[in-house]
Amino acid sequence: MTQIKKRRTRRPAGTGAVIQRGDGRWIGRLNLADGTVKWFSGKNQDEVEKKLADALVTLGSGLPLPDDKLSVGGWLTEWLANLQGLKPSTVHYYRQYLTAYVLRSELAGKPLVKLEKADLLHLYRHMTAAKTGGGLGLSTTTAHHLAAILHLALEAAVEDGKVARNAATLVPRKQRPKVNRSEMSVLADDEFDRFFDAVRGDRLEALFVVAIREGLRQGEILALRWQDVDLERGVVTVMGSLSRGGRSEPKSEASRRSVVLFDETVDALRAHRSRQLQERLLVGTMWQDGDLVFPNEFGGFQSPQRLRDRLKAILDRAGLPRIRFHDLRHSAATNWLKGDMHPKVASERLGHASVAITLDLYSHVTLGMQREAVAAITRKRSGR
Repeated sequence: MTQIKKRRTRRPAGTGAVIQRGDGRWIGRLNLADGTVKWFSGKNQDEVEKKLADALVTLGSGLPLPDDKLSVGGWLTEWLANLQGLKPSTVHYYRQYLTAYVLRSELAGKPLVKLEKADLLHLYRHMTAAKTGGGLGLSTTTAHHLAAILHLALEAAVEDGKVARNAATLVPRKQRPKVNRSEMSVLADDEFDRFFDAVRGDRLEALFVVAIREGLRQGEILALRWQDVDLERGVVTVMGSLSRGGRSEPKSEASRRSVVLFDETVDALRAHRSRQLQERLLVGTMWQDGDLVFPNEFGGFQSPQRLRDRLKAILDRAGLPRIRFHDLRHSAATNWLKGDMHPKVASERLGHASVAITLDLYSHVTLGMQREAVAAITRKRSGR
């Protein structure tokens, strides 16, 4: 009788074993509590033993074993469908990025448990590579936003027991996509004054003054109500933001803030309120009373797209470079810091979670402030 020899290495207590098959390949077997068996395969004995050991550690921690059949796309779809406690605009933002750059790519079909840092690095490089080289030609800022979303989704997969580790954390910081600060455009010096001249007399003059003087976000401006404006004290309280789903809570707790207004902003808002009362009389019963400071001609929410088109026309008329609406906020902050406003105060006015964000975002300004401070101290010491 011919005997078939098998070389096998058994794990203690008979919970699993690593076996070499007749064809020379190594496989691992793990007996589960429900009576089923989970199999592992690998390039060599060491790799299979490591997989079995990792599985035993996972079970010992009371966590379920990762699902080998769950794909990257399957998990991202499940994660998006179960997001809670977020603004509709945030969920839409996550879905838009993941759909455009992951769910329609080959990466979506890869098993989640096999996702490696190399896959993510390849994705980021493909996004930022020039179109002539086969890439998408996108900015590093876009790749940075996607990387942040993937980090959140993969961390949720770890917490849910779908995978043992977050592949996004394996990407070294130096290799992660960075925000391209050069994409920020600001109106400064004479351009600042030319912008004010260009909006003077416009129906939305006060709106643009609030944007470039007070640094409010577009959504915050469009959701602003008269009940949140105290012209006697010269203070605006940011209590909401306009998103795709309508008026919602501010972006963060820090975004819920009070902003002391510049005198010219108060004057612009007084004139705007008088003009709005006249518009309301003309429209009559067709007016939608939402108490909005900057509604459309019938009292409803202003269209963000119409606002962007209006900004473009104003900039063209003034001979100024075309910038984004959000760059008006950057222009405001840059003007404050150049005017010696303390970064902590600027941070609070902007609604940033910490002053570190402000200092990092406007480092091009604060570096100049440092140079001026050093020069002033040097002059003072030299004059002794």
